[in-house]
Formats: sequence, structure tokens, C-alpha cells
Amino acid sequence: MERSVLARCESVALLLVALAVVNDLGCRRDRTTSEQVERMAAKTIEQVQQEHTDAWMAIRGVVGTAIGQDKGKPCILILTASNTDQIRRKIPATVDGYPVVVQYTGEIRALDER
Repeated sequence: MERSVLARCESVALLLVALAVVNDLGCRRDRTTSEQVERMAAKTIEQVQQEHTDAWMAIRGVVGTAIGQDKGKPCILILTASNTDQIRRKIPATVDGYPVVVQYTGEIRALDER
């Protein structure tokens, strides 16, 4: 009988430790989100896009940048001619707090003026 009580106490203790770890991770995520919000407030998404477009366009396979939405929130789109991991590795997931989404579009060409 004592063993059963001891096993239950150990289980409860383990559960409490697990909950504390999960709660701590959640708090860290919230801090990161707050930092992102602060950085986003410092610059508009248009300013961030403009500041980084030349560097992104220098990456082989990038054909443009744009401002779009991801999950209902503003993001910077990096438009690519090919859908490769090599391009994706060169582009950060966020810049100055704004999410960056790599989107395969294929080649982009100007229309003939006729």
C-alpha cells in the first residue's frame, strides 16, 4: 500500500515539473513575441522591405519582394524563380520582427509593349 502512495506522489511530482517547464517555455515565447512587436513598432513593414530588398535580390533565384499576409498578419514575401532549400536557407524567417515568407512564383518577365 505504501508503495502505491509513493508511486502516486512521484507521478504527481513529475507532472508538476513537466507543467512548470511547459509554462516557462510559454513565457519565453511571449517575451519573444513582445520583442518582435517592439521591433515592428520601430519600423514599418515597407521600410524593412525597402532596406533589405537589394540584398535579397542579390540571392540567385530571387525574382522579387512584396508585402503580403500570412495567417492574417502582414509579412514580407520573397518571390523565387525556383523552389529550393538552398534559397530558403539564405533568407531569415523574420526581419525586424516581421515574418518573411518565401513564395515560389517562377520566372517573372515584363509583358511586351505593343
